[in-house]
Amino acid sequence: MVVRDPSKHNDVDSIFSQARQAGAVEGSDGYFRPSTLGTRSFTGTARLLYGETVAPAPPPPPEVVTHNITFWRHGFTVDDGPLRHLDDPANASILESVMGSQCPKELEPADPRTKVDLHLFRRDENYSEPKKCQSAFQGVGRTLGSSSSTPSPTPSEPTAADGSITTAAVPSMGLVVDSTLPTTSIQLRLAVGTRMVSRFNYHHTIRDIRGFIDASRPHGARNYQLLTMAFPPKQLTDLDQTVEQAGVANSVVIQKY
Repeated sequence: MVVRDPSKHNDVDSIFSQARQAGAVEGSDGYFRPSTLGTRSFTGTARLLYGETVAPAPPPPPEVVTHNITFWRHGFTVDDGPLRHLDDPANASILESVMGSQCPKELEPADPRTKVDLHLFRRDENYSEPKKCQSAFQGVGRTLGSSSSTPSPTPSEPTAADGSITTAAVPSMGLVVDSTLPTTSIQLRLAVGTRMVSRFNYHHTIRDIRGFIDASRPHGARNYQLLTMAFPPKQLTDLDQTVEQAGVANSVVIQKY
């Protein structure tokens, strides 16, 4: 056991004094600095040049575990643990072991071959709890008044703002969707590269789909054709054919000039 800073201060002075009497050694600043010159020994089986096997080297010395006990004005800490009070009966055992220059039971290693170095420090100041690093929030956010949340899109995900796909939240003029009847989504791929998604009732016709496109592109040419995405593509020439009859429910319709 090594003690450091033997300044006189109430009961702590008695603890340090009895620890010295029990064999504790007062260390200098250099004692507590780790050596910068590390040694590394060879481990394994050696052979002489003429082939004779040499007995392996003895096992390395047991591991050394170091614990620091720091005494403050109003208590002490063990390593990075919380402040503990000298007058607390729960701490009587560890203080008695320190005064007897013995390893406290709570610090005894599981392997009895492990050596324990116990360092005692004095700090003539009040204990201040170390600041904890705050980690960034990770999880799913929720909007007030909403039962669920939608994660924000990552930069690699395309959004409606990219112009690749436009979702028509409100049907175009003249197109009324009855929410009480079965509805379907149809993706429209326009000749200019724009993609639009809108909802239709099954009784809506190909004429209604063209009217939707014309209303979204009022200055566009009208001499285009609508084709299905199937192979081979089928032209939708019957304007009175319903979405259900044409088989374009939940599908893709292509505009082509």
